Amino acid sequence: MSRPAVAQDLAGVVARAREQVENGAYADATKTLSGLPTTGVPDALRVEAGLLETTAALVTAGPSAGEAACAKAVVASGYDPEVARDQSPKVRAACRAAADKERGQRLARSQITLSGLKVDAPAVAWQPVRIAATANQVPAWLRVAARVTSSALEGSFELAMAPSLEGPLRATMDAAWCRPGAKITVELVAQDRHGDLGGSPPPGASPSGPAGSAPAGAPASAVSFVVPAAEAMLAFGQLPAGASVHVDGAPVKPGAGGRVPVAPGHHAVSLELTDGAFASAEVDVSRGAISRVALSPQRQARSRTMAWIATGTAVALGSVGGVLLLTADGRRREIEEASARREPGSSLPAVEYSQLQAIDDERKTLTTVGFGLLIGGGVAAAAAVTLWLWPDGSSARAGRPQTATLGAQASPGGFKLVGSF
Repeated sequence: MSRPAVAQDLAGVVARAREQVENGAYADATKTLSGLPTTGVPDALRVEAGLLETTAALVTAGPSAGEAACAKAVVASGYDPEVARDQSPKVRAACRAAADKERGQRLARSQITLSGLKVDAPAVAWQPVRIAATANQVPAWLRVAARVTSSALEGSFELAMAPSLEGPLRATMDAAWCRPGAKITVELVAQDRHGDLGGSPPPGASPSGPAGSAPAGAPASAVSFVVPAAEAMLAFGQLPAGASVHVDGAPVKPGAGGRVPVAPGHHAVSLELTDGAFASAEVDVSRGAISRVALSPQRQARSRTMAWIATGTAVALGSVGGVLLLTADGRRREIEEASARREPGSSLPAVEYSQLQAIDDERKTLTTVGFGLLIGGGVAAAAAVTLWLWPDGSSARAGRPQTATLGAQASPGGFKLVGSF
């Protein structure tokens, strides 16, 4: 018999059963439909036959038999949960129950396994979230989605997961959904064109980020995490023990991987090691970003500013002190010459005593100040030698200017050195 003839014969069987149902001959309709073959029946005829059998079974055998009969129509319709939308309320109820059961078993019947849900929980807020899962096969009717719910949003939304070149199904949640402090749950959902497919959730879900965890009581196909409050982060990498890190002048304690949460924007950072090595930099970090900060601390040579200042001070004080002592010696000779002068024709001094006394007072002052400056010059010279010979250290830092001053103050009654280091 040709295929059209077979189809016509099958259509005749269904038509006869339809007539029997309409006439109330439900047992006869059930017997007529039992003559249909298990294979080779077009889907449209299989759906109609299943609905007719459901109507008859509800009358003759009860709800359970009706559900079993409608399961045939559900499968033939492509697992449509509303396959009985045009039927009576009792038939619709039986078919909905059958559809729930059959749709829950569709993955298992097709030997499809979804597993390995992996969510890269964000390290900072406003950062994209990558989602991955595996499927042993993805037929044309199957749609795998990641359903996302967030405490910061009403309702939920879905992300279609597509096969990647590496193999796993992948999806990316936009950074705009990762708001600071929000609790987000990602659930792996299998769907067909009619909606979600029920059944046991796939095993093996795991959060890969530090904030992710499986929620209590949730299926294994769901992962929850809390978005960090920090909106940006600096990453210094692995730091040596005892390293000191400063951000914008304030000491901070880096977390795992040398990470420090910061506000988005411009920041000045520095790193100092226990041996005195030091490095600093300025970085810009945008919202939702983790900026890598690569610092190479170096031991810097001691600044020679103080040594040069001390040397110059020693030379200046020594020179001025020497000049003052030479001047004082000149005053001494001047006193001796004046004391030797006599009035013509007498032994009386030619210069009055008060004048000699004034010159002598000036000599004493010059001598005192001169020796004081020489002593100060010697102190400055010793300091200069010490600074020039001092080993290189870490007290001098780039961006940390050092200053030193040294000077002398003289008065008729004494001499003193003043300075700051």
